[in-house]
Amino acid sequence: MSTKEKISYLTPEPILLAIIEEYSRLPEKKHDRYWKLRGKREEKPLTDVESEEYELLIQEWEARNVERVRALITLAKKRGTTLRGVRTQLGL
Repeated sequence: MSTKEKISYLTPEPILLAIIEEYSRLPEKKHDRYWKLRGKREEKPLTDVESEEYELLIQEWEARNVERVRALITLAKKRGTTLRGVRTQLGL
């Protein structure tokens, strides 16, 4: 089941909160690798292989962010507030 299928108005709030937390970052190893490549990129050009890996990590992070925002919007609707309102409630 995709995340999109998991997120609906019927999704319980604790599950939405877990999705928001889970999708707020890459898994630890990928997160560390992203920052290593980003730091290296600031110092010197990445190899072609590193550039491709870096781009894939960026794409994955962006895809995860889309799912996180989808869960935030659903939570906002359930709480009768805006995206900004729910982000403020959650301290984001």
